[in-house]
Amino acid sequence: MTEALWEDRLERRDYLILATFCLILFGLSLFGGRPLSIHESVLPQSSRSMLADGDYVVPKKGDAPWLESPPFPQWATVSIASVIGRCDEVWIVRSGPTLAAMATVLLIAWMASAWFGRQIGLLSGYVFATTCQFTRYAWLAEDEIFLCMIVTASLALFTKIELSFKSSSREVPQPFFGNRNWLMLAFFVVLGMTNLCKGLAFGTAMAVIPIAGFLLWNADKQQITRYFWFWGWLAFLGIAISWPLAALVRYPDVVDLWRYDLQGRLTEGYIGEPIWYYAQNLPWILAPWTLVIPFGFWVTRYEALAERYSPQRFLWCWALLVPAVFSLPDGKHHHYMLHAIAPWSILASFGLLFVREKMMEWPRAMRHPAISLLTVATPGIATLWMLRDRLPGPEWLPIVGCIALPIVAMTLTWLLLNKSLLVAGRGLFVATAMFYAIGHVMAGQYFDISRHDANFLTEVNSLVDSDDSLLVDMSVSDLRGFHCLFYLRDDVETLHNLSFLRDERIEEKTVYVLTRFSHESTLNEFGKCEVVLRSEETGREKSIGDRMTLFRLNYNDDVKRISSANVRISPMQSMYRSEGPFLGKRL
Repeated sequence: MTEALWEDRLERRDYLILATFCLILFGLSLFGGRPLSIHESVLPQSSRSMLADGDYVVPKKGDAPWLESPPFPQWATVSIASVIGRCDEVWIVRSGPTLAAMATVLLIAWMASAWFGRQIGLLSGYVFATTCQFTRYAWLAEDEIFLCMIVTASLALFTKIELSFKSSSREVPQPFFGNRNWLMLAFFVVLGMTNLCKGLAFGTAMAVIPIAGFLLWNADKQQITRYFWFWGWLAFLGIAISWPLAALVRYPDVVDLWRYDLQGRLTEGYIGEPIWYYAQNLPWILAPWTLVIPFGFWVTRYEALAERYSPQRFLWCWALLVPAVFSLPDGKHHHYMLHAIAPWSILASFGLLFVREKMMEWPRAMRHPAISLLTVATPGIATLWMLRDRLPGPEWLPIVGCIALPIVAMTLTWLLLNKSLLVAGRGLFVATAMFYAIGHVMAGQYFDISRHDANFLTEVNSLVDSDDSLLVDMSVSDLRGFHCLFYLRDDVETLHNLSFLRDERIEEKTVYVLTRFSHESTLNEFGKCEVVLRSEETGREKSIGDRMTLFRLNYNDDVKRISSANVRISPMQSMYRSEGPFLGKRL
């Protein structure tokens, strides 16, 4: 890589202002009123269970193991919850992702400034922070943002290593068992940590793919052999396989789950998508900066294609190889690309500067903000008004949108074309952040599909007396049980499926059961049941039968109780990827 522009690197105040911007934008999710989504509830509730039972190896779903992915995100969440003393509020479980997202942005800003100077460094940080997919996951208590931070940290260390090598030192041999500096050891340690988040080997692949591509493209034997280091790979393996081995000792059949996930995604069509899936989805993933990215490729083309070791070449490897390689397996999902947004953000920064420079050369009349009324506001208003009956949310929203569009269009045009680059940048990113903030609050109030479920569960807590037994049917879906447990009180009991209503540990004659409305007939096999409360709407419901419902069940006297003491729930069964176990006959 080319020598860093250290004389033009970011200053402390730059990091401070950028960190404050991130904390305000990402921290909105802590108090913005938007509930946990179903998928999002996995990390908070498994962390809550980990804090309660002290088992830091095996995350839990009720009483069952949840071994889909390594527990670094749970460890981080529990660390924060331990300081606070509890793990039962949305703001607590989203604090970790907020901090991880901020750290990731600062790492990207440092990398970009080390390569290209302060201006591109600052722009890259703000562009990355306001990229649609990254902002979205910075708001969520999910493990993806922790992995994104670790992958970015490993690539930042790789960057630091490459920057530290001058052209004169590239020819020095690096023995396999020899010594390396602390940066090299830190790189392998952090690379090993990529296997402690998300699926096994997934994060490691995210980091290794751009590195391998860059090294192979440079075709420099000395550069490649620098990373053939026995002690580094030993450190990597020691960290990468530590949790899988610990989980394997406790649950030997967890291999079935890992094989199911990995093989299913690779060749068996699990969450299968066509090979062009990422090319089709990257435009919205990278919004609102998508249109300027091609100009970023154009600006960096010469250095990327012609200069060995150039940071532009590494950017291209990072941006292009990750989606290309991950397009080959059957299984694909848009959030996989979260970990490869950074290089696109840096390229977008080049593109922004290029586009602004060209626009500043236009005739003065074409640069007048009023032009945006014709080119942006008018088509936007026409589209909004034609679609007004199809838009979700309050009736007044399209009207407000039509009024706001001309103001927003003129303001953004004025900011983008302001003679002061500082004013243009600040205005553009503050306006973008405000747009996100308004959208986040509006979604929580009107659009979020989990809001009715969260309100329903809160009402369940108030209806069921603390002396009454509340049972949660975890088989309603593989993830919804986490959501129910997080919003309910600590002493609820879990049922792996409704056959566990026969469990002899249930001694009460009357119990409350939380399950889907369609399961009423199954409950009637155990006694007389009645509906106490039903959710106004359950996320992704296909019919009223899918709605979460609170039943009061009075057991029949002839129900035979069965001991569950020797019943084992396997990792596959915990995720409902294999049937059973059942207590007595299957219902």
